[in-house]
Formats: sequence, C-alpha cells, structure tokens
Amino acid sequence: MTLKREGTLSQLVLESIQESIRDGEFRPGEALPSERELAERYGVGKSSIREAVKMLQVLGVVETAQGRGTYLRRSVGPQILRPLLLDMMLLRTSADELYEFRLFFDRAYISLAASRATEELKRRAREAFEGLSRAQRESLPGAEEFDRDFHLAILEATGNEFIIKTGVMIMELCRPHMTKSSGMLDETALENHGKILEIFCSGKTDGLDEAVEKSMSAFRRTLGDSAGAKERRGE
Repeated sequence: MTLKREGTLSQLVLESIQESIRDGEFRPGEALPSERELAERYGVGKSSIREAVKMLQVLGVVETAQGRGTYLRRSVGPQILRPLLLDMMLLRTSADELYEFRLFFDRAYISLAASRATEELKRRAREAFEGLSRAQRESLPGAEEFDRDFHLAILEATGNEFIIKTGVMIMELCRPHMTKSSGMLDETALENHGKILEIFCSGKTDGLDEAVEKSMSAFRRTLGDSAGAKERRGE
C-alpha cells in the first residue's frame, strides 16, 4: 500500500489503520501486525509507525502488553471522543445552534430509552431526580451531579454505545452552561424533569417533546446570558 504524501507520515499511517479497523481487517481483541510488518505494508519507517500507535494509545483504541505486542481494545473509553469534542468547542456556533443540537438529541434518546428501561435504571433515575429536587429546594450543593446522573441513567437505558458515548460528549460540551443552569432551575424546568422521569418509567412518550423543551428552560437562559456577555465584550 502506498500512502499519499499529504500530512505527516504518522497521521497517514493512523488514517490507514483506522480504515483497516473500519473494514474489519484488524479486529477487536486481536494483535496488530508488528512494527516491521506495518512499516513494510505502508512503505514508511518504524518511527512513523510508533508515532501512529502512540496516537491510537492516547485515543484508547489500542493497548500494549509487554512481550505480546499491541492489541485492539474490545471497547474504547470516552477519550476517543475528545478530538471531536475539542473541535466542537472551537466552532464559532451560536447559542441557538447548541440548544437545537441538544434538544434534538435529548428528544430522540429519551424516547428510545423509555422503550428499553430496566427497573434498576428506573431506580437510578428516580434517586437522581429526588437528589436534584432536594438540592434545589434546600439550596444544597450537588445539583449538577444529580442532573448528570439523571441523564446518564436514561442514556444507559438505550443500550446503544454510540448513543451513550455521544450523549456523554454532549454533556461535556454543555457542562459549563449546565453548571450554571443546574443552580438556577426554576419550577417549570424541575417539574418537567419530573415529567421526563414519568415518561421514562412508564414507557408512554405522550408529551415528551414539550417536557424536554421546558426542562431545558434554564439551560437556554444560560446560553442566552453567555451569548449576550460575548456580544458586550465584542467577541
């Protein structure tokens, strides 16, 4: 295989390995070819292969076992989404776009989760909601964590790793705003968190779209405040 000479050699090797993983040539749990074999395969030096493998390690795609070589992991951690997350953080998007993105995603995954919820995940969601409600009523710390646990329980109910990892990425993307909004949830937002919990536990999705939109009222206000502050600073 001859690599096109665009970008660094290690980046090109990385892209080629990713294509082989996508095409099923390199399979989860199996060892990658040796450095020598990869160097011959791609027509590059061993140093470029080592750099590419290090990038895969940072992304959590491969792990190296002493004396056994480098293996593809059977599953990857959330670090695989970090480059995409950083890219999205750098985008000069409007507050409305971020709100629409989260609104669209939340409506879809909650609907799916409601059809697959287990009793254990319903219990976790109830406990998180109770903690969130108590934190709001008594002005206690921890509202953000309870809100995160609430959404994580529902995300996990989808049983879909793509959705779960994307949901975690969206929470990280929104975290600066969610930290503020969790501390200023009004009665409308909290009441509709309760309606989402009811939908999740019952499996009946009537009224879901409205409940999701209203539950994000504080989040949207926070986005508006942030956008206004940037305009005042001339950003």
